[in-house]
Amino acid sequence: RSALAWLCHCPPGSLYGRLCQLLALALGDRDAVGTAALLAESLGVTARHQLLAVVHARAR
Repeated sequence: RSALAWLCHCPPGSLYGRLCQLLALALGDRDAVGTAALLAESLGVTARHQLLAVVHARAR
C-alpha cells in the first residue's frame, strides 16, 4: 500500500494500473470492498491512459 500511496499523486498509467491489480489480488476475499475499489481504480486509470493515447494519435 505504501507503493500505491507513493504513486497516487502522479501515476504512470501502466504501472499504476498493474499495481492496483496486484494489490487487489493480494487482498482477495479478505476485503471485498477494497478489492473492488482497487480494480475499479485500475480500470479507470487504464481507460483514461488508452483514451489519451488515442486522442494523441488522432491529433497528429
